[in-house]
Order: sequence, then C-alpha cells, then structure tokens
Amino acid sequence: MSGGDETVDVAVVGARVAGAALGALLARRGLRVAVLDQAAAPRFTLSSNIIQADALAFLHRLGVLERLRAEGAGTMSHVDMRLEDFRCRVPFPQRPGDRGGAACLRREVLDPVLAQEAAASGARVRLGAKAVGLLEEDGRVTGVRVAHGGSEHRLRARLVVGADGRASSVAAWCGARRYHVLPGRRSYYWTYFEGADPGPEPTFVFHRWGDQHLLGGPADNGLYIVGVSPRREERDSFHRDLEGGVRAHARSCEPIAAALAGARRATRIFGIRRFHGYFREAAGPGWVLLGDSGHFKDPAGGRGIGDAFHQAERLAPAVAAALEGSDAEVDRATAAFGRWRDRHYAEYYGLAADLGMDGPIAAVVPRVVARLHARGRTDEVLDLLSHRASVLRVLSPARVLAATGGLLARPAPPGRRLTALTGLGALAATEVRRRRAMARPVHSTGQPPHPTDPVQPEPAQPEPAQPDPVQPDSSEAELSR
Repeated sequence: MSGGDETVDVAVVGARVAGAALGALLARRGLRVAVLDQAAAPRFTLSSNIIQADALAFLHRLGVLERLRAEGAGTMSHVDMRLEDFRCRVPFPQRPGDRGGAACLRREVLDPVLAQEAAASGARVRLGAKAVGLLEEDGRVTGVRVAHGGSEHRLRARLVVGADGRASSVAAWCGARRYHVLPGRRSYYWTYFEGADPGPEPTFVFHRWGDQHLLGGPADNGLYIVGVSPRREERDSFHRDLEGGVRAHARSCEPIAAALAGARRATRIFGIRRFHGYFREAAGPGWVLLGDSGHFKDPAGGRGIGDAFHQAERLAPAVAAALEGSDAEVDRATAAFGRWRDRHYAEYYGLAADLGMDGPIAAVVPRVVARLHARGRTDEVLDLLSHRASVLRVLSPARVLAATGGLLARPAPPGRRLTALTGLGALAATEVRRRRAMARPVHSTGQPPHPTDPVQPEPAQPEPAQPDPVQPDSSEAELSR
C-alpha cells in the first residue's frame, strides 16, 4: 500500500477463509475491494481443518478446487459414524454440483490459495498490513487505519467487514456485543500422522460414545488427521501427556487404530480449551462481521470453514446491490444479513453444543438415527453436517417420541427406562430454553476471563526409529449395531 489515503468500496479486515472468499466474490462483481491481514503470509491458525460437501461445492464454484487438488488436497467419499451403541458406514450424500463428501485441508494449504484467488479476482490483497483502528464520521464507520511498511495510512470505505476471527479487533472497535454465550464443556486436540493406511475408500471417522469423541480421516498430502476430546475425569492428566493421551484414545477407536497401525506422528499436537460459543451483533452503521468474528460454536461439528463460505456467499450479492444505493441501503442489507445469520445458525449452534456436552448424548438421538438408517434415510442425518438439513426436521418431535417409545418397549432394567425418560425430558427442556434465549437475547459487553485459550503448539518430539504402532483395543474390534 502506497503512502497517503486510499478509497475503496469495501475494506475487509482478515484474509483467511471468510475475508478472502468475500473479497473474491465482491471483486468479481466489479467492486473496489481491499483485503487486509497483519500476517505477511498465511500461516498456521487453530482450526479443525474439516470441510463438508457444501464447502467443497463452494470451492468448486469459486474455481479453486482443482488448484487445491494440485496442492495435495483429496476428498473423502464415505463416513464411519458411531453414536453411542449405533454404528454405520455409508457413502456421503451427493447433490448436483458436489465434488466430494468431506475433506481435511490444513489452513497453510487452503488459505494461501484463497488469498491468491481474491487477488486474481481483482481485490487489493494487502498482507503484512495491520488494521490499527477505524475511521468514523458522525457515528458511522467510514474506513480503517492501517499500519503497513513502517507508516500509517487511511483506507476509506463505504463498508468495513470484520473477518478477523474470534478475537476480532473490528468487533471490539465497533462495540459489538456478544449474546447466547455458551461455555465450551470439552477440550479438543488434533494432530497428523504419516504412513497411515486409510483403506481403499477415503473415509471420515466420526465416533461419539460415552464421554469420548474422536474423528479421523485422510488429509492433504498423504497425512491422516486424528482428533480427540478427553473425558472429563482425565483432562488434567491428558494435558500433561498429550502424546500418550492421543495414542490411548486412538487405540479405543477401531477404524482409527487400524489406519494408524505402523504410522507415526508427523506434526505437533494442537488443541483448544476453555472457549466460549457466541453470537455477536452482526452489523452497524458502515460495518458488518463475518465468520468467527460474528459467530462461533463448539468445534465438535467442525463447521467453522463451511460457515465462513456460506456467509460470504450470502453477504456478497446483498452488499453489491446495496452499494449501488445510499448508505442507509447498505446498513439495511447488513442488518438483514445479521437477522438471517441468527435465524439460520440457531439450531446448528444447539446441535454443536449437544455434540460437545460432557458425558453421553441423549439415548433417544442414536435411536432416531438408527431408525432412519434402517429405512435407508441416513442421508438426512449426514446432511446436518453440511447444514443442508434442518435439525428440527431430522430430530422432529414425532421421531423423538417414536424412538423413546421404542426404547421403553425394549426389555431393559427399570433404571435404563428411567434414563431414557430423563434424557427425553432434558432434551425437551433444553430446546425450550434455547428457543426462549434466541427470542430474547441477553447481551454481554465484557469478555470472559479466557474467551479462547488455545493450547500452544507442542514441540514435535523426535520419533523412534521404529514407528509406535497403534493397535485397536479388543473391546472395539467388532462393529456394534
């Protein structure tokens, strides 16, 4: 960025998945767009790195999927899903325009391609340019103060977009309040192995039983991701011995253990603890928040990247149309985007919180899923991962009641029946509380003591000459139905 002022239509703070995607879409519509990021080059950031079918389809529409394949990206065609005592292995559903069921793309592979595409589309991508404040006139945001190349410049814009993540500076400067704040109940760790054998069909493993939660699957460039969430009683000991904890959990999951037999860890172990889910006020005069800046949910569902793409594709045409008119029209468009965001993500926010709860999930949920699977309708459940199905339709009251009736009709000790009824009551009470909260949000002006407490990347330890094979526990060697 040269000295002096610069004027654009839209200034986007953040050149990651949300900001770069939006920048490309807006520039293609003929808008003058600047995309800023304080990093001199896209680098590691905390992320599950999992993307679903809708995100892959977006990358194809954006025109970068083949470039990502050239960078080592692959896709997964099947899912091995376990929910308590139900387990199945099925193909991912595919819709017209889809290019795979899921993928694991490390951000150091994905983010540079998106930033390059934004620049190729005509956006002015400024890396190493740090937003240090906002420009305001008469209560309206009119641009960004930018530190770059040893000096400070003013970037004037009719709209400033905060796409700068959970610790968003734009959100803080605009005073965007949080609401529907939920403390995370679990901690999550993930790492990558090399030399894994994912089998003949690339499969995403998603297992949630008891108080355990694991995921695994082939990632870019021949790596294999393993994600684990320790049980409540072992969290302190797990954190003290990450290597041992990850391997112990991997051994408890038959398909992951089988894939890792003979493999060795290739990267550091990363993790996140003591985080909060939230919505933030989405927009105001001259500004709007996108991606994690405006909304973050429990990582159990792995939806951060997909949500960023989804929001960018929704916001871009609305902003482009509004910028042809007055500032008031821009503000109405961004406010409408915020209302849509809250309506659309409310039920998925609850689903992620349920997957991330302590202990087992409600017994009725795997029962509903099992009944759908028996009828050849597992696609409805898997479409939840891509936000292509409604939670309230898949887990409808009729299905939940029918599944509960089935549980009560099965021969079982009285205690198990009581547990089923208690779980149904808790599920219903939680849903009522959530609907009331979404209807009457309580805003928070402060930040929690540890809004996000990322685990610092642990230095990779030298691997032994012979790999430490991960063998399946005998208790998990058979498929449970």
